[in-house]
Amino acid sequence: MIKQSLILILFSSLIFAKSIDKVVDEALIKNSSLQAMEQTIASAKEQIDLASKWENPVLSLGATDIQFDDISKRDLEAMQAQFIGLTQTIPLGEKKEIEQDIARNDYELSKLLLEDKKLELRAKIYEYIYNIKLLDERIALFSELKQNVNELQKLLEEFYKYNKASQIDIIKVQTLYVELDISERKLINTQTTMKLKLEQLTYSSYKDIDISTELEEIVLEKNFDNHPKLLQIKKNIEKFDNTSLYEKEKKNSDIKLSVNYFQRDSKYEDYLNVSVAIPLSVYGSEDIKAKKAKLKANEFKNLLEDSKLQFKNQISILQDNINNALYSYEKLNESIIPKYNQIQRTLESYNRFSSLKQIDSKQLIRNLNELINYKLKAIDEKQTYFTNFSNSIYFTKVKK
Repeated sequence: MIKQSLILILFSSLIFAKSIDKVVDEALIKNSSLQAMEQTIASAKEQIDLASKWENPVLSLGATDIQFDDISKRDLEAMQAQFIGLTQTIPLGEKKEIEQDIARNDYELSKLLLEDKKLELRAKIYEYIYNIKLLDERIALFSELKQNVNELQKLLEEFYKYNKASQIDIIKVQTLYVELDISERKLINTQTTMKLKLEQLTYSSYKDIDISTELEEIVLEKNFDNHPKLLQIKKNIEKFDNTSLYEKEKKNSDIKLSVNYFQRDSKYEDYLNVSVAIPLSVYGSEDIKAKKAKLKANEFKNLLEDSKLQFKNQISILQDNINNALYSYEKLNESIIPKYNQIQRTLESYNRFSSLKQIDSKQLIRNLNELINYKLKAIDEKQTYFTNFSNSIYFTKVKK
């Protein structure tokens, strides 16, 4: 019956365990910040159509030469008339086309910003999930160590019956058990906090996630030219180049065409007024604005080169950290921990069958503490490995 229950629990956990990619995809859909950015993208797209539109015409209605003594008299002189007019701003040159190009730049920038934020969120979710999984391993380790300490206590109590162990030895082991229990509870509390932080990112309560914490050799690719962060910088260069062109094009000022129809008394003929207003670019403000935009474009060009170098160096740092963590983890598990396990077994066997009067409990406890420390160091190396791996998700692809 117990065996069937365990199988059922295991089967249920496999059914309800989610893949990490599914968790990330659901988080990207639910995240309110990303949803707000998508609305910004939609708004930027509308701006492209808006940039192509002319200004609305202005309709004018009025009357001239109104007499104060009798405002209804409209036949006293030729200047008295009622008029209706339209004023339309007519863009000259290629300003509207360049405005559309700038609007397209803003639209593409908003999309790239969203992709960049998605990468940041993906990397952070991976980091939290790996942290939670490694806390599982630490908690399991402390649970195992507590069991080992219990067995050691039973061994000492047995030796105590034959005067081969002292009460002090037993108390020391009991103290070690309490220390392990406190550490285990702290880890459980840390894991609970980490799960709550993950829920803030994923907008869903934590469930078991199917992800491996086995270490393997990986190679980070340095092909980052199409990273959204770098593409944003390139798009900003294009935008400010377009802004510079737009400011130069503004020297070809838009004209305002006004057409007014004047209706007079029947004894006078109606007439039409046509006027054109052209702003004069005489102070050179457009040239200054064009120069400022060009300088801004050059600033982003320098930023692009610096960012490429930062990406290259950061990937190298992450790769070195991953390689060193993998090397240290393998050495700990292949060379050091097995030896301390063997020493512990040897000490227990020696003390169990030794004819000496007193058991060497100090050496047993000292070796057990060393074993605990090295096992924790092994998990720490896994922590370093997966933290750097998670961070690399933002920067590059991975080859396994």
